[in-house]
Amino acid sequence: MVNDLTQSSNNLAPVNYSSFLQQILRKLPDYPLFQLSSDRQRLVIQIDPLAKALATTSGVENPLISTQGVRSATVNFARGFEEQFPDKIQQIRFLLQQQLAGAISPSETIQELRDRLILNSLSELPKKDEKDKQPLTLWQDFAKPYPNQQTQQLRIETNRPGGDSALKFHKLTINVHNINQVQDQLKQGIENYILTEVDSEEKQQDLYDNLQDEIEDELSDFQELQRIVDTETLGKLKKYAKIVYLEHLLYHIQTADSVGRIYLQDLIRRLKLLEQYINDTSKTNADYEVSYAGYTINYRDVFSRAEAFDPLPIIPIVAGNLGEYTDTNKGETQFICGFKMKLNGAVQAYGGQPSFDYHLNLIDPDNLEHKENLANPEKAKSFAEKVLRRVLLYYFIFASRCNPLDPNYDPNSELEYPALEIFQTRVLPILQGNNEEQKKTLFYGMVKGFKEFNFREKIKRLGELLKNGLKQQTILPTGTYPIQITVRKGILSDTDSMPNGVFFNEDIINPKKCLRYISVGEAKVDPEALCQIPGTIKIEDIRYFTAESREEFTWKYQISGIKVLPVLWTPSDTKCREAYRHPGFPNSLVVFAYNKDILGPAKADQKEKPLTESQGFTYRFVWTLLSYICFDILLENAPNNLFIPQIRLHLGNQNNPFHAEKFIAHLSKSLSHLLREKYRSNSQGFRINNLSKFTINNGLASLYSVLPKKFRFSQNSAPPTLDKLAIIVVSSRESDAKYDNRNRQSRKANVIGEVITVQRTPNDIIVLTPLLTFSENYSLKDLYGEPPILIDTVSNLYRQGYRHFLYIAQAPHTSTLHITKTEQDEGLYFMSPSIINALGKNHGDIKIYPVFFNKYYVRKVKDMKQQQSLYVQETAELTRLSQDPQQQAVVFFNLFNGISVKGKDADDRFYNGVMSYSTLLGKFYPGVLDDQNIRQDLIYQSPLKNDILQYLTLFHFSRFEKNQNMCIKLDPYDNLIGEESVGALSIFPQMSPGVDFNSLAFLTEVKKVLNVRV
Repeated sequence: MVNDLTQSSNNLAPVNYSSFLQQILRKLPDYPLFQLSSDRQRLVIQIDPLAKALATTSGVENPLISTQGVRSATVNFARGFEEQFPDKIQQIRFLLQQQLAGAISPSETIQELRDRLILNSLSELPKKDEKDKQPLTLWQDFAKPYPNQQTQQLRIETNRPGGDSALKFHKLTINVHNINQVQDQLKQGIENYILTEVDSEEKQQDLYDNLQDEIEDELSDFQELQRIVDTETLGKLKKYAKIVYLEHLLYHIQTADSVGRIYLQDLIRRLKLLEQYINDTSKTNADYEVSYAGYTINYRDVFSRAEAFDPLPIIPIVAGNLGEYTDTNKGETQFICGFKMKLNGAVQAYGGQPSFDYHLNLIDPDNLEHKENLANPEKAKSFAEKVLRRVLLYYFIFASRCNPLDPNYDPNSELEYPALEIFQTRVLPILQGNNEEQKKTLFYGMVKGFKEFNFREKIKRLGELLKNGLKQQTILPTGTYPIQITVRKGILSDTDSMPNGVFFNEDIINPKKCLRYISVGEAKVDPEALCQIPGTIKIEDIRYFTAESREEFTWKYQISGIKVLPVLWTPSDTKCREAYRHPGFPNSLVVFAYNKDILGPAKADQKEKPLTESQGFTYRFVWTLLSYICFDILLENAPNNLFIPQIRLHLGNQNNPFHAEKFIAHLSKSLSHLLREKYRSNSQGFRINNLSKFTINNGLASLYSVLPKKFRFSQNSAPPTLDKLAIIVVSSRESDAKYDNRNRQSRKANVIGEVITVQRTPNDIIVLTPLLTFSENYSLKDLYGEPPILIDTVSNLYRQGYRHFLYIAQAPHTSTLHITKTEQDEGLYFMSPSIINALGKNHGDIKIYPVFFNKYYVRKVKDMKQQQSLYVQETAELTRLSQDPQQQAVVFFNLFNGISVKGKDADDRFYNGVMSYSTLLGKFYPGVLDDQNIRQDLIYQSPLKNDILQYLTLFHFSRFEKNQNMCIKLDPYDNLIGEESVGALSIFPQMSPGVDFNSLAFLTEVKKVLNVRV
């Protein structure tokens, strides 16, 4: 496969790792990496000493020459280095191979050593000793069947009482109108401004002519303003929708809690007051500048962003994108999302503190985290900004002199507290001044006041009101609320600059600063408006009801012929050595040992000084490169049916992990993805200070989730008839880019994917096999055109007899209003017609089903079995969730489970997740796909649709990561797509601050070199 990743004429930052590779070659002979245990059953690989030595040497040069405007830099190799790279990698491999050969017996080859470490079957793993209470073991009863697995159908209905429903969904629809008129409105607004501000008719006409030139120039500031309104407004719409949702609940929740209702009313009042303050046109931008610890932010900028309210302990969250539809003829764009409520849940990542306490502690100057972050030069700026954001937000929303525990407390007095007036007269002057001690005293006073006036009682009362309201069975009425997007005149330059073609002030070059001049609110006439775009926010209460239809099946592991090479990642610690030398653990191991304390920031009780951020990049780089090459050496000519379980031992806890442990966890997952191109592999961690039968069994279920499984439906179910189905999942992660959005197509990305095959045997057993993964690097213009890695994957499967392909990617929502039209808007990313056409080319009888998914959240109305797996597949019912007026995108399947969502916050457990599947029709694939095939096989009811959806459901079951109470795994794609995906976890900071390094993309280039044997 040929892939051109040359630097060529792109505007990306070139990288040169010559210094790194040369230093590795120079120091490697002094640091033997390989050692056999005394019983010669464990191969120990010690990369840590060499990685630390290189990280602390002065001879390693920054691979980036310039960092200006650079967001990520990984594989855009500099000229000269690009030619040297393959030879350097092969030299390192040769030295490592020599080292390994020297560490073992002269009478034994590397391959013989590897074969000796391999177990011939998973059944050879040591069986656990029931007498030991909590021994860590890899043993699993692979012969055990798991019967009575069930799925049950749900119906979406509108004519039944809410008390009969099982689940509820609060749906948000945002409609934006007149998008075709925005350019004319902006033009008219500027012309009206000129008419008002310029007296001379001759000068007016000259400016009109200049303005027309601006409009016709695709690269002009006028066009840039349109693009900013197009791309940056949806976030503000969602932020305003949070306030509308709270008002909707206030109007319709049935409650006798008058105090809680006052608290909700006051929250809405204060959020609106904050919006009023930020959008006050009588104030200059300088009026919003505040500072702390020497760092300045602009409150108008910060609170114009979509995430401005997120640190609040109680606030709606707009979650999930169920649809995005544009009707260019009508000039309308529609976005369909869902709500879930943040309810002051515990922040699990920070010791389980309630959200209010966690954010309040960040403000407290006496708090240890506050002190440590300000003392860290690499974190001080972002932390100071974080503190300032919370000071404004928490003062506006919570400041009060009313104590709810006072016998004379009047809750109505909360509605009269002048938060805006007091903030501007007492708080803002201190934040704008230079006296740091006054600021700390202010912060102390806030924290003390919130405690003395028992604000937790108010938050608790408000949270209970909302929880009880969301639990109520009565279906809330639908509400439609008119809104308006306003672009204000403040974005314009003065008329003296306009004759020179400068119609806008300098903020036009910064999209985030332009948010200052865009607001969303109630529909009204605004004399400061340059342009006003109408719209609506619609909120609906959708209900799901259980139906009689059920499916039942049994499953087992399919492990025949699979051999095992266990790999262990462990801190160099006595407790860890005791854990893996236990009789219940396999004796034959490949062990990667490391120092858990080497990466910063240091913990409070840590004695050893960790590496700096720039040194940390070198350390991670060395580990990433050498560990992969070690695997390549060990696995040369290894059997294809090999399973490589990568077990990680952790000493840190989930809320406070050691940073080196976290890095090793991410690295092992990247390596697993690469190894799965030829073998089977997975990575799983065990926290040895918190081992129990429950955690061990669940960990093993997760570790073995990539093994093949076989399913048999009960006799009451109609057997499927589809012999073969291939599921291809694809994603990508940026590797090289600049912040500048120009030349976007030259950016580079690492495309990753997975293939899962489903086969029906003659006796109606369904065998589901995670077949392989893939990775490759491309520029965006090639990635969304005809990427060879995808074409080759489909062709290989086609030769194996597969004709039906579910081609799955995350929904290609653009988050734009579609005011402007560009080629990339229509590209659909991995669903682009050019990709779909390339996949099916030369295969006349192939059926490719382009499928994208989204998650949204529902609330249980009544108790269900915890392990219950639920689905909706009636297309007519699913249109109530998301209906494209032009029938270009259709939702055809929803999957639920009875497990409350796991998330970073405890609030997530109040909700259940839903996976929603959609496909594209109509204009998207003219002449590329047979529209009728998609309709017959995915949308209309048919035996083939039932088979495909059954197989898709079994795939969800196959990824479930618990050993009991089994049901579908809601998101079986989280290894490839999302915040915890292998692509996301492979990112770590470059040597230059603020620049990302994509280690998986780098290893993809290393892989291509190593695949060419010399």
